[in-house]
Amino acid sequence: MAIIFFSLILIASIIVAIISKRRAGKQNIKDYLTASRSFGSIFIFFLGIGETYSIGIMTAFPGGIYHSGYPFASWFLSYVLLAYPVGYFLTPRIWQLARTTNAATVPDIFRKIFDSRALEITVALNIIFFMIPWATIQFSGLNLILSGLNIVSSRWLLMLTAGGIVFLYIAISGIRASAYVSVMKDLLVLFIIITIVMALLKTDNISTLFRVGTNELYNTGFSGRQESFAMSTMFFQAIGMPIFPLSCAYLMTARSARTVMRAQIFMPLYMVVFPFMMLIAFYAKYHHLILTSPNDAFIKTVKNLLPPAMIGIVAGGAALSALVVLSGTCLVIGSLVARNLVPGLAEKYQKTTSEMVIILYIVISMALATMVPTLISHLYNMTYFGVTQILPCFLLAILSIRAKPQALCAGIIIGDVLGCGLYLSGIDMVGINPGLIGLVANITTIVLTGKCQKVKMSSYFSDQKHFVTDGKTK
Repeated sequence: MAIIFFSLILIASIIVAIISKRRAGKQNIKDYLTASRSFGSIFIFFLGIGETYSIGIMTAFPGGIYHSGYPFASWFLSYVLLAYPVGYFLTPRIWQLARTTNAATVPDIFRKIFDSRALEITVALNIIFFMIPWATIQFSGLNLILSGLNIVSSRWLLMLTAGGIVFLYIAISGIRASAYVSVMKDLLVLFIIITIVMALLKTDNISTLFRVGTNELYNTGFSGRQESFAMSTMFFQAIGMPIFPLSCAYLMTARSARTVMRAQIFMPLYMVVFPFMMLIAFYAKYHHLILTSPNDAFIKTVKNLLPPAMIGIVAGGAALSALVVLSGTCLVIGSLVARNLVPGLAEKYQKTTSEMVIILYIVISMALATMVPTLISHLYNMTYFGVTQILPCFLLAILSIRAKPQALCAGIIIGDVLGCGLYLSGIDMVGINPGLIGLVANITTIVLTGKCQKVKMSSYFSDQKHFVTDGKTK
């Protein structure tokens, strides 16, 4: 029964992707990557959940709560919430930069604004390197959930099927398919989590479960280093989340800056599921469920509470959570290679090249998911260390400040090396997030060597006359 419902959900997602093709018409590379900047606030809102409602919401988040309790929840929930007001002010301006430069990728923006091929390549390589583990983590999480729920037995069959469906989404209509399936996925995830919690509350009192975490916090408390890490990580990831490459790719599909602003206002509604996920983790701890690792807390709770049909639906929701993020990540990687790394590639060949890169990326990600989990874990932890280093470039562009491209490239590289070096070496900087230290070094490099200068008038910088609100330039 479970496998039937699971299969029906996957088939339904492919049908939804095919429906998205009807809105695309004759698709060029810009429509393939940005949906011709035609999406309204509802699509932008649901696409924004893509990263937050990934496979990690069913593995890493309840696993972190199960293992660490409220200390984990405090910094995780805080940085996500803090990212929304940052995004409210930052993301409309990023959309504006993308529109005025006619960009389809982040490096496109910087190539046009700073007139630098070197900066374009540096940003593209930076994003690609730090996004390497993103697909691998989705494959690993998907395998964890589906094997734990007894949906599949062969890991390679699962990954080949998942990779095939992801490529099918992309081949059908690019970013449009991701957007349409994302709406389906987010509604399904919300339904699944509410259903689990309703079943859970039939057997347990909500205050009893939350007391599990409260008692543990009372017994352990926060150390000074934990507080330092939590506060610095909250700040660092809050400013990094709005410029995350996947978020920027979705952002560029918006119809206008005001569309982006409206979507950002309602972004905190994402948080509704996290107290429910905390309940699920506390349920596993309160009932002493036997777990192979903390990441099994969600799986064991589902198997303990739900009938086979619902387990199939849960598995389908988990699969879509991974597949949507996988498809978005693949599009980002493919477009960066085809548009920014391969020199002088004509637009008519960019889609084909992008799809070839995507196939290669999927194969490599599947191999990494089975071969080097420790390496991928380290790379995953370093993702924000790297991608946030492009924040100074965005801020300079938004504030209409010109800087030497060589200084921007050097700042990104120094920030990457310092942040990752501190993390890998295990050097303790009083608990301060290594990525934040790298970002400070990055900014310092730009200030000291960049010869920063305010630009009075430029069609590429954020002068008021180029700010777009409802699809019309003021």
